[in-house]
Amino acid sequence: MDITTFWRALAAIGILGLVILIVVWNSWLTPNQVYPRSVEILFFAGPLLFFTRGILNAQRYTFVVITMVSFAYMLMGVWYILSADEKTYGYLLLLFSFLMFLGSLMHVWIMDKREKLAHPERFKKKKSKMRRTK
Repeated sequence: MDITTFWRALAAIGILGLVILIVVWNSWLTPNQVYPRSVEILFFAGPLLFFTRGILNAQRYTFVVITMVSFAYMLMGVWYILSADEKTYGYLLLLFSFLMFLGSLMHVWIMDKREKLAHPERFKKKKSKMRRTK
């Protein structure tokens, strides 16, 4: 098994775990809701669904964007950890968002290293043409 497959699978587990957790928690496990359940599910799980296809198809730009998006879900996990009612939900959000972040970050990092090894001429530092003054 290739190491990028492992990191891509970890990112996929993170994003799919977040989607499933958000849908299950907000539809069945939470007894009282401030907002309608459908709005909360759409608001929290909707953005993840846009990136799911890119993660499953190993598109590099999706992995780059999802590393930034995962911070919002980590912050949301910390928010729920600090609330009294939904600590379990917060810990699971934090876990899945960290898996998504770590998997996507490492996947991009390894793919960039491979690109540099395969095409070193693209990454050579160019000499500056500016004159140096004394």
